[in-house]
Amino acid sequence: MSKLTLKSNYAVEAKHEPYFTGKCVQVTNDGNSLVCECEDSVAVVTLATGQVSGKISCEEDVVTCISLAPDNSSLIVALRSTSIQQYNWPVLELQRSFRSYHRGPVTVMKWDASSTLLITGAADSSARVWDLQQKYCTHSLKGASGVFGTVMFDPDLVQRPRVYGSAGNVIHIWTLSAGSSELLTSLRGHHSAVTSLEMTIDCHHLVSCGLDRVIILWDLKTFENKRVVPVLESLSSILLQPCNKVFPGGQIDDGHIYSLCVGDKGIPSVWQVDTGRQVWKASAPLLPVPSEDSASLINQLAYSPALDSVIYTTYDHSVLFANVSTLTVWKQLAGYNDKILDVIFAGHGDTHLVVAANSAQLCIYSVKDFSCRLIQGHSANIFALSRHPTQHELFASSSHDKTARLWCLESDGTAVCLAVAVGHTLSVGCLVLSQGFMVTGSHDMCLKRWNTTSVKPRTKTDAVESLPSTHTEKAHEKDINSLCVSVNNKLIASGSQDKTAKVWDSSNLSLLGILRGHRRGIWCVQFSPVEELLATGSADATIKIWTLSDFTNVSTLEGHGVSVMKLSWVSQGQQLISIGSDGLMKLWTVKTRQCLQTCDEHNNRLWALAVSSDESKLVTGGEDATLIDWKDVTQEEKEKEVEEAARLAAEEQTLLNLIQDKKWAKALGIAVRLNQPFRGLKIIKELLSEGHETLPKVLGSMRHDQLVSLLHFASQWNTKTKNSYEAQCILHTVLATHSPEDMEVFRDWKKLLEGLLPYTERHFRRLSALYQSASILNYMSSSLSIGGARSVMQPEAQDNLQLLRSISSSSPIKCKEENIYSDKESEDEDPSIKAAVKDSIMVVDSQDEVPEAEENNGERANKMEYSVESDEGIERDSDMHGIPVRSGDDLDANFMMEKIIVESSDDDTGEREVPRAKELKVKSYSSDQLELKPSNKVKRKKGGKTKNRHNK
Repeated sequence: MSKLTLKSNYAVEAKHEPYFTGKCVQVTNDGNSLVCECEDSVAVVTLATGQVSGKISCEEDVVTCISLAPDNSSLIVALRSTSIQQYNWPVLELQRSFRSYHRGPVTVMKWDASSTLLITGAADSSARVWDLQQKYCTHSLKGASGVFGTVMFDPDLVQRPRVYGSAGNVIHIWTLSAGSSELLTSLRGHHSAVTSLEMTIDCHHLVSCGLDRVIILWDLKTFENKRVVPVLESLSSILLQPCNKVFPGGQIDDGHIYSLCVGDKGIPSVWQVDTGRQVWKASAPLLPVPSEDSASLINQLAYSPALDSVIYTTYDHSVLFANVSTLTVWKQLAGYNDKILDVIFAGHGDTHLVVAANSAQLCIYSVKDFSCRLIQGHSANIFALSRHPTQHELFASSSHDKTARLWCLESDGTAVCLAVAVGHTLSVGCLVLSQGFMVTGSHDMCLKRWNTTSVKPRTKTDAVESLPSTHTEKAHEKDINSLCVSVNNKLIASGSQDKTAKVWDSSNLSLLGILRGHRRGIWCVQFSPVEELLATGSADATIKIWTLSDFTNVSTLEGHGVSVMKLSWVSQGQQLISIGSDGLMKLWTVKTRQCLQTCDEHNNRLWALAVSSDESKLVTGGEDATLIDWKDVTQEEKEKEVEEAARLAAEEQTLLNLIQDKKWAKALGIAVRLNQPFRGLKIIKELLSEGHETLPKVLGSMRHDQLVSLLHFASQWNTKTKNSYEAQCILHTVLATHSPEDMEVFRDWKKLLEGLLPYTERHFRRLSALYQSASILNYMSSSLSIGGARSVMQPEAQDNLQLLRSISSSSPIKCKEENIYSDKESEDEDPSIKAAVKDSIMVVDSQDEVPEAEENNGERANKMEYSVESDEGIERDSDMHGIPVRSGDDLDANFMMEKIIVESSDDDTGEREVPRAKELKVKSYSSDQLELKPSNKVKRKKGGKTKNRHNK
């Protein structure tokens, strides 16, 4: 038997967020996508998978209306702020945004057949026509009063340049001409708001419906009312029979006008409008009728030629797809789930998800395409779900209606209610289904055991049987939140708001033990599948593990900061998965009490957690109305790590071989790909050692992404003085071979510049100072020369790159405070500085203090001591005529020497300034003067002045 691999990583496989909260949707011409209004955004849903494939965020402005062009080239979005946005389809790129000049939000929009003109109707009783190609408003339609409910263009604008719109209970017709519009007529016949307008195929008649429960047929030649059809239902939309298609009860080319409508009863029906007859009516409503009053269950009826289907949008934000010829629903999408309270896997192979979503209807999703079916049974909100441990097509639900129901999942995704359990006095908050029995826990603080052995399969038309209750027990002092049954079906555990968990005998509900230790209410209890352990999750943010032998707490898992809402054992009882009220999901190892993973994808409280039979998938849901599918990727991650390690080892060996063979160009590319800046630096140094003409060729053969990575390397090297030369060579080559336009395509180019500029400027200042110091040293060496006058050689002017090459900073001058003026030569000193120091023969007296650097040269000279009797010029009575003894040049040179040594001793990084060294008093002698014996001794008077016979 292979060793069990513990899980370490769950990744998001699919995320099902709310995508439809409006009234209308748009279907693309190819039938692959659905465009939906969703509060402050527009969502694009792929019909094959039911997942959101694109989204437009409108920056916290509410979307009031959308319209997709007939040629699917543009999508128009109207916002509550009265602005209109035009997006390119299908890339969803904002093309333009403009003001609608309506004083109220746009409520309806419609394109013409050529996808050129757009008409908008608003809540301020105004309508406008826009030319979106020329980008201007062509007409402002006046004469209406009320909120616009529908607008449309005449199908043939060339022959009949007309616009139709309904505001309130009146239908208005305008004629359009160049630069002006005229209200042609107003059709009055409805007694309530007109909600939909449809034109017949021959364009001779107009069909309207409204909330006044009638359909009216209008003659567009005489503008008269030809027929009023009472349907006795409030209608929000109608759909005329499409060309070459037949509704149930209808015919093709028989001269009659057929209309499909669905009223506030939810039952589809087909009417022969010109005769006023109902020719077909469905046997059952499309969806369950809500208990509260609703103006209409159906908000929109539309036809999709690509899908050959009628599309319904419902009051609960669902989208239904029905076949045209039979009007049977073949697909349903749930655009908004509200709060998700519980979820379970169902069906053989876990093919479906059953969701309790703060509704009286069960929502059953297909895992394959996430289409759903709404199942009616309960009369109030459903609270909890439970799946049979072996027969996965069986599941149970509990509700606020004080009942629990047993269901069987059908192959088509629907469910049949097999039995109902009635007996609790308050809402049933939790339940568990097991072999031969079901246990329910209610807010009446009682446990009930129900016998399910007598339940038999039934059809949808059979009567629902009642489950018998075998035992009832007063279990807790407060609400019962959770129930579970052990693997051997002998024990039942219950968790309550009274901070306790209790263990019961499953045969007669006798109490076996009480688990005390939590400081707050218990939300979840779960038996271990392999050991005699029970896990409890509480509102005190802890998970406790209890042993069933003596009902003591053996372990506590701490890590959640808020309430632990639900638990599930995985990995044969070695690990736990928990969810919290802060939206976090955690994976625990029970033995080590270690949290291996924390997942943060939800943005509100989590209520639901379901684990598939093979533990490869998880589903979580909560108050954010989002269902997330999780996949166990532990094994995949390990395989990827092994493959990545093998690949890196192979590339590393290839890199070493290329370096050994001195194939620098290929080696540099691999070093960049492996993200090895140190290896890249060594390769660049080798390239530069072979000649600077090689580097442009190598960089010219690299891709843009490789150059960007190399520039990132150079940005790192540039922070060190010893590596700045190589970094500057790369930067110089890239800038010399690429134009500014080419550099714009480089990723993160601005960030690269931000990293390169400060250090580059610092290196430039340092090298400029060194260059200036070198010039001063040359001057000093000529001024302090022993022999005759020498010509002062000024260094040849060099550009920045030559300066970088000529002055190597690989071994910067070290500056230590204690020996900054030591006679001993340092290994890091520049050769020119060492020569100057040797010629000047400087003697340091560390006990005397040197004046501040701000004092001028005259003050410095007055505070100096000299061992010779001379003012300036040549010593008297000396045989060494022409040799300077104490000239002003000597003083200036010595002063400059001090400055140069301090300024040249910067730290390697160029980031830290060297602290000012202790000021020292310098005694200066010429080389020949050291051998002379002065005839006169110099005596120092009080006040620091030297007495000399030459003093004036």
